[in-house]
Amino acid sequence: MSTRRHADDILNINVGGKKYTVRRTDLLADPRSKLAEWFRPGTQKAIATDKGGNYYLDRDAKTFRHILSYLRLKKERFVPSLALPSKPDDLAKLVGECEALNLAELKEMALEMLQKYQRTEEQHYVTSYVQNAVRDYETWQFEKEQNQMNLKKKAHIEDDYVPNAAYDEWDRM
Repeated sequence: MSTRRHADDILNINVGGKKYTVRRTDLLADPRSKLAEWFRPGTQKAIATDKGGNYYLDRDAKTFRHILSYLRLKKERFVPSLALPSKPDDLAKLVGECEALNLAELKEMALEMLQKYQRTEEQHYVTSYVQNAVRDYETWQFEKEQNQMNLKKKAHIEDDYVPNAAYDEWDRM
């Protein structure tokens, strides 16, 4: 496979065992995503390839079709929410994949749809599943934010440490 990267390239990508043929410009539609980072022309990021020379992404193949649909709709300036899956369990998987690939807008749309299911769905199983998925995500997000705040506080405390003068005098005795 050629190592040159052009904006109009048509790429073969193996996503978790399923092959997709996509335009590079589709993968660049969300410039803050990891896909854009990996496939941007001129990038030096190494991307794994399979035995057939296809780019390889170790992601969920079924969920990736929704991501690809979103990127295509976004590129065409069409309604990107049409790419969302209709089932809550697929939405929950999409949230995880979006987090891994830094697709913030799609993740927010999927979370919003999950929350709508949570409020309106009558079937107990689906409601429980959605509630658990939303709770788990919110818990994970909270813990992640708390860890970041704790790291900042720790760094701030270490920067602000001033020894107590009374103890200094005790040590000099």
